[in-house]
Amino acid sequence: MERARVTRRISALWPLAPILVVLPVYWATLAPGLTWKHSGADGGDLLTAALTNGVPHPSGYPTYILLLRAVMKLPGHTPAFWGNLFSALSATLALIFVALASARVLRDVGVREGTARLVAIVTAVLTGLGPTLWSQAVITEVYSLHACFVAILIYLLLRTDVKAGGIWGLTTGLVLGLGLGNHISLAFLIPGAVIYLWLADIRVTRRSLLGLALGCVVGLLTYVYLPWAARGDPPVNWGDPSTLPRLWWLVSGRVYRRLIFAFPLSWIPWRLSGWAGLLLQNLTLPGVALALFGLWQAKEELPGLFGMTLAHVGVFSIYALGYDTADSYVYLIPVYIALAPCLALGAWVIGGEAVRRATGHGVRLRRAVGIILAVSFVILPVAQAWSHWDGQDLSQDHEAVDFGRDALATADSNALIIVATDQPTFTLWYFHYGLGLRPDVTIINSRLYEFDWYRDSVTRRYPSIVLAGGRVRPPTLNEVIAANMKVRPVYLAELILDPLMSYSAKRQGPLYRLQSHAQ
Repeated sequence: MERARVTRRISALWPLAPILVVLPVYWATLAPGLTWKHSGADGGDLLTAALTNGVPHPSGYPTYILLLRAVMKLPGHTPAFWGNLFSALSATLALIFVALASARVLRDVGVREGTARLVAIVTAVLTGLGPTLWSQAVITEVYSLHACFVAILIYLLLRTDVKAGGIWGLTTGLVLGLGLGNHISLAFLIPGAVIYLWLADIRVTRRSLLGLALGCVVGLLTYVYLPWAARGDPPVNWGDPSTLPRLWWLVSGRVYRRLIFAFPLSWIPWRLSGWAGLLLQNLTLPGVALALFGLWQAKEELPGLFGMTLAHVGVFSIYALGYDTADSYVYLIPVYIALAPCLALGAWVIGGEAVRRATGHGVRLRRAVGIILAVSFVILPVAQAWSHWDGQDLSQDHEAVDFGRDALATADSNALIIVATDQPTFTLWYFHYGLGLRPDVTIINSRLYEFDWYRDSVTRRYPSIVLAGGRVRPPTLNEVIAANMKVRPVYLAELILDPLMSYSAKRQGPLYRLQSHAQ
């Protein structure tokens, strides 16, 4: 009796199986510190905001920042390492719910428990070793945690019975609210959720709707962090969201709206081709075929899953295709997660049909076919790891760390460093503000200088640098540079056109020291 109870308890731990495979891979390829790889320059901004009780770039990501602050309190490593590991753990947790969701779908079509679990585990591992999710699991970024919230919400929907109760609504709302505090694009799951509840003929009670609303409001309270942090006047304070208009500017991502479909229509075929290529890379060709077959099979047997998956894939794909940035490919991660249960369903249907056809030719052939199909399915994630390892491995990447330390070591006393793009800006913020290196140095971002909230912030922090005393209007950046050239060394972290029209630049370590043309 006792042995049976222990066996059942061990059996209940099966969803943790992806951890045994994927987490060691993430650990082995984890970036050891701050990194620019995998579109990870924003990590410096996020880490600095967490270290200084600050506000990172839009949309502020309060859920992520609060969790990151807690993780970084762990001893023994740099904050950047803990931020990278937090991503790895978040991605692994997402895979647990991918496995649970996939097993739920298979059980719904009558697959035996043991077989359902095995197929679900392999599906989750295959998803986790896709290059896009893997790339975000080894750096400090918000997308692994985003994947986790996506997977949890899909699982909560799939396990809903005929009647959605109050506890389901409260739990789902809380996860949704917290997830929106991590990345607002989680709202794109809502159309698919509504379609699922409708097509699956699930009755949503008034109590469940009330719980959903209450849970969502509680989760969204993480956004209170942003104005609270802004009132402390931290060095990283995007938008200074201490008032409602400025809070809305930050949360709505108004500064990025210009990037939505900001490319010629002639680019659409090229972007669609890239979308298809990424789908094949992340799920493999057999995986895509199985997912499409499973989706078609779900049309008749599981219409809710069919409608929800189409909605998720469609909405998130349009979002990713229409966002004109170099890292828009990461917005497709929810697509791969949404397709995972269909992939598991397709693998079972095709595999089961092959085994059934072999049954009439003898037990041995049936077993042989079953073994071949199982081995072939298991080989898919192995092939993923093998083919993408070198591209995802950041274990020896020190480029960003070397730049940050060398740049601050190079700058002379009381230097002013002008930065522009994300990589040097966020890296220097991390070492200067986050880790407290070279407090005598001043860092000003030329692109942020156009915003009044940023000029106000640097004026309060460095009144002598930005000529704050007795001026009717704020000085231009060129006026700031001209005044400071007379009293302190001024450096560029990168070659920026405007200052170079008036000065020459001499390379000094990773920086460029400005000099008058007469020097």
